[in-house]
Amino acid sequence: MTGSVREVYRADGLAPPGLTTAMLCRWEHGPTRPGLDYIHALDFYAQRYSHYPPRALAAEVSRCRSLLIGHGDTNTEARHIIGWLSALLGNLAHHTDDSAGALIHLSTAARIGTEIGHAHLTGWSLGAQSMVAHARHRPTQALDLADQAAQHAHTPLHRAQITAWCRLRPLAALGRTEELATATTQARHHMDAAQERPGRFGFDQAEFHLHLAEAHLSAGNPAAAAAHAQTSLAHKRAGSPGWAAATVVHARAHAAQRQGQDAVAVASSALEAIPAGQLRATTRGRLTALVRDLEGYHPAQGLRAMVHEHGQA
Repeated sequence: MTGSVREVYRADGLAPPGLTTAMLCRWEHGPTRPGLDYIHALDFYAQRYSHYPPRALAAEVSRCRSLLIGHGDTNTEARHIIGWLSALLGNLAHHTDDSAGALIHLSTAARIGTEIGHAHLTGWSLGAQSMVAHARHRPTQALDLADQAAQHAHTPLHRAQITAWCRLRPLAALGRTEELATATTQARHHMDAAQERPGRFGFDQAEFHLHLAEAHLSAGNPAAAAAHAQTSLAHKRAGSPGWAAATVVHARAHAAQRQGQDAVAVASSALEAIPAGQLRATTRGRLTALVRDLEGYHPAQGLRAMVHEHGQA
């Protein structure tokens, strides 16, 4: 953690703080608590979320949050940071296939957001809970949480995010095509009016088009899904987790169009680029769905073995 904090200060053009292992030890095992200047590390985690394996980052975020707990009862700024760290841990749990843990952390974040009057924290955490519900194949619950999250979305970016995150895929899964079309139009309108915000707690064109692609795929429109997946890929760095997700969705669009050879080639490129320990559970789920899509296609046996190998890592 000491290196992380120093890197944050250097990136801001500041002299790094006198943070030592001994200080961390006192924070962890004694009555001393860190000054809030050090918790600028929250931005470090949010901006570099995709640079580290989810399990490794979760351990450090959890450690950082534990250092602040002593401030939590009385200090609003500390509670604000604890809330966002809890939201981050919920997202990390979702990416490591721990849906129960994800819901616990995200519920904590939403509660803190409500208690301190921070609409963005509350809405973001409810929206993330909606995504977890969708991943657990509970589209009706996902839409209920979307309605709650939307009450706290007060900017075009937040409205675009909640609509794309929480409504498109559940509506497609339920076959509610007219509502899906309306929600897609609304999401596009809000995204066109929005200013993108980078980092884990922001929203960008890459993520927006990824959700559009998956909604179109679920709704039975693979050509549109492929187009949106390609747009998402154009906004991502090759080898990044977001790139891997969009690549597998693109492969599934190929499979839905009976282009099995292309589907296998595209998905294999993602598996070759991402080390097994860094592959998010959400992308493993997409790969598992792709293997099902290609059931009976003999050349896909090699892909099936690669997916299994990554799943065991």
